[in-house]
Amino acid sequence: MKVVLFHQDNARPHVSMMTVWTLYKLEWDLIERPPYSPDMTPSDFYLFSHLQLHLDGAIFNSNEEVVNEVDLFLDSRTPQFFSEGIEKLPKRWQTIVDLIGDYYSH
Repeated sequence: MKVVLFHQDNARPHVSMMTVWTLYKLEWDLIERPPYSPDMTPSDFYLFSHLQLHLDGAIFNSNEEVVNEVDLFLDSRTPQFFSEGIEKLPKRWQTIVDLIGDYYSH
């Protein structure tokens, strides 16, 4: 049987009774982390840094243009892109452990 690990945070949708019950029924193992740790969150250190580079220097005239450009960025990412971000987590976490929890800027 394949083991699934769910990267749990304290966002309301992730801690709702329905979500907790569903994860229990699916027998997924939870990976918990401190309530707010931007240096440990894959979206903050991987996805958003790439998105920031993609948007660097862009000027938008409407919210719709921003949404469209972000959609284009996300649609252009391959599954390997997202896998790479997940695969970098253990090294990232170990760096934070080695720093005894001090903030880590990449």
